[in-house]
Amino acid sequence: MRSEIIIAGAIIAAAIVGVRFIEAKDPAPVSADHLQAAAASPAPSVASSSFTAQSGWRAEVKIAAARDSQFYVEADVNRRPAQFLVDTGASYVALRDSDARDAGIFTTWADYSYPVRTANGETKAAFVTLSEMEIGEIRVRDVKAFILPDDQLSVNLLGMSFLSRLESVEARSGELLLRG
Repeated sequence: MRSEIIIAGAIIAAAIVGVRFIEAKDPAPVSADHLQAAAASPAPSVASSSFTAQSGWRAEVKIAAARDSQFYVEADVNRRPAQFLVDTGASYVALRDSDARDAGIFTTWADYSYPVRTANGETKAAFVTLSEMEIGEIRVRDVKAFILPDDQLSVNLLGMSFLSRLESVEARSGELLLRG
């Protein structure tokens, strides 16, 4: 059990360092192995979230765990709502093509040039920069993301390209606390 906790901590730390390094440059067309897309089943309903603004620029978002012990949240992408699974194992935000179009992000087949691994196997994704993402009072601008075809991604993933830009992300007592 202890070695599993140490390994999980090392993976999260490596993901944060990797995302910050990669954000400094555009990604090369190399496989994004850490993009573990959930693709096997339809997305469960979003668990209840409470949004609490704090003093100054700080804000907190509390997300209750769903029945499957995962954390789901509604986030605005370019001011359009979309459902997300919080996934610290995903290096980037991963967005379904239909949700990207709803947010005013349009891609062509030629844009799908970055190889990624998903739960359904390897596929190609489009690499984009989202103007902004917002969860409650937390707003992050210029978020790096992959767009995948809907048949390759059953639920959007809130990955480290968003999470690493927050002040903190903390899981405790069946809830996830985001501070930004």
